[in-house]
Amino acid sequence: MTCSMEKTIMALVETSIVRWLLLKMLCETHI
Repeated sequence: MTCSMEKTIMALVETSIVRWLLLKMLCETHI
């Protein structure tokens, strides 16, 4: 894998984790 590919994959993983954490926090506050 090239460095650019690794960077894009890491960026996608990071954004998905951030979205999941935000959704989890929102759900916990609503309940």
